[in-house]
Amino acid sequence: MNETVETTTSLRPRIGLLAGPLLFAVMLLLPAPEGLSAEGWQVAAVATLMVCWWITEAIPIPATALLPIVLFPILGVTDIAGATTPFANPLIYLFMGGFIIALGMEKSGLHRRIALNIVHVVGTRPTSIILGFMMAAAFLSMWVSNTATTLMMLPIALSIIALVETDEAMEARHLETHFALVLLLGLAYACNIGGIATLIGTPPNALMAGYLLDNHGIEIGFAQWMMLGVPLVIVSLPILFLVLTRVLFPVRLKQLPGGRDIIREELRRAGAMTRAEKQVAVIFSLTALLWVTRPVLQSWIPGLSDTGIAIFGALLLFLVPLNWRRWTFVLDWNDAKRLPWEVLILFGGGLSLAAGITDSGLADWIGTAFHVLDGIGLLWLIMIALALTILLTEVTSNTATAAAFIPILASVAIAMGFDPMLLAVPSAIAASCAFMLPVATPPNAIVYGSGYVSIPRMARAGLVFNLLMIGVITVMLYLLMGLAFGVVIG
Repeated sequence: MNETVETTTSLRPRIGLLAGPLLFAVMLLLPAPEGLSAEGWQVAAVATLMVCWWITEAIPIPATALLPIVLFPILGVTDIAGATTPFANPLIYLFMGGFIIALGMEKSGLHRRIALNIVHVVGTRPTSIILGFMMAAAFLSMWVSNTATTLMMLPIALSIIALVETDEAMEARHLETHFALVLLLGLAYACNIGGIATLIGTPPNALMAGYLLDNHGIEIGFAQWMMLGVPLVIVSLPILFLVLTRVLFPVRLKQLPGGRDIIREELRRAGAMTRAEKQVAVIFSLTALLWVTRPVLQSWIPGLSDTGIAIFGALLLFLVPLNWRRWTFVLDWNDAKRLPWEVLILFGGGLSLAAGITDSGLADWIGTAFHVLDGIGLLWLIMIALALTILLTEVTSNTATAAAFIPILASVAIAMGFDPMLLAVPSAIAASCAFMLPVATPPNAIVYGSGYVSIPRMARAGLVFNLLMIGVITVMLYLLMGLAFGVVIG
C-alpha cells in the first residue's frame, strides 16, 4: 500500500510538470475566443499553467507564484513594474507583521501557556478536553499559523490519548470510544476554522482584501473583518464539536483518570510567566487593541493603517530589550529567518495573477459568460461559489485556490449586477474549509500522521462538514454582510 501511495504521489507532479506547459503552449497557439482580447487569452494561458502546477505541485507552490514576473512582461500583458507591484501590496506587510508577532509568541512560549490555560479552565472530562482543545486551537489560529498551532498542541493531545491506552480495559474499547479520533480531528478542524476570524489568520482573507482594494477600491479593515469572522467562528466551532462528538463519532468515554493531572503538570512545568512572555503579551494586546480601535484613532492619526500597526507591533519585539545588561530582545534577525517567506511570495503571486486577470479583461469576459445564471437567486449563487471553492481547496493550497477563484467570482458578481464582495468574501472564507483529505491542509496531514486518524474517517467527517459549512457560511453572510460591510444580501 505504501508503494502505491508513493507511486501516485510521484506520478502527479511528473504529469503536471509536462501537462502545464503543454496546455499553456496549445492555448497560445489557438485564437482567443470571441469577445476576449489577445492579452486576456494570454493571461488565461498563464493562469491555466499556474493552476495546473498548483494542483499537481509539479514544482514548489511558491515557485509557481513567481511565473507572472517572467511571463506577463514577455507576453506583453504588462511591464515588469506592473507584474511585481502586487508583491509589495500593503496586505503582504500586514501578514508579515502578524507572522513576526506570532514568532514572538512561539519563541516565548506564550501560545502554549494560553492553550494549556484554556483547556484547564474548560475542564478535563473527555468531551470537555476535546472542546478545550478546539477552543484553544481556534483562538491561537486567529493569530498564529494553523500549522504551528497544530504542531504545538499535538504532543499535549497525544499525552492525554496515552492515558486512555495505558488502561487495558479502555484500550480494549479504544476504537469504540472514538476519543483519540475525535480529539485529533477536532484539533485539525478548529485550526482550519480559527483562521477565518481575522485578516491575518489565514492568507486567503488578506489576499481577498488586497484584491478588492487594488481592483475595486474597497478597503476592508481589521476590525471590520472581525465583525464577520469572529461570529462565524463562534457559531461554527460548537457545531463542529457537537457533530463530531454526538453524531459522527460519539465519545462514549465518561471519565479520563489523570487527565487533569496532565494539564496541571504541563502548567507546573511552564512555571511562572517569564519576562519574555509578559513582554509579548503586552505587545500582542497593544497591537490587537490598536487594530480594533483604528477607525476611532484615525480621526487623530489619519495615516494610521492596519499594516502600519502590524509592523509597529513587530518592531517592538526587536526594539524593547528583555535584559539591558546583556542587550537581549524577544526576537533577533536569526528568528526572523524562520518567517514563512513562501506564504508571502505565494500571496504576491496570487495578487499579480489577479491583477492580470482583471486588467486584461479576462475577468469581465468570464463574468459575461456567466449571464446564463441570471435567473438564479443570489443566495444560490453564493452557495455555488462556496461549493466550487471548497471542492478545489481539498486538492490544492487554500491561497492558490483563493488566487484562482476570487477575481473570477468577483467579476461574475459585477456582471450579474451585484457588489463584488458578495462572491469574493464567501470564496475567501470557503478556502479555509478543507476537511476531507490529509493533503488539503497541513493540520489535516499532521493529525493523519499520528496514526489515529484514517483517510476514510477523515473523508466521512470532512464531507459532512463541507456541506454543513456551506449552509452556516451562507446564513452568517446573510445576517452579517450588511452590518460588517454595508452590503446587504436580499
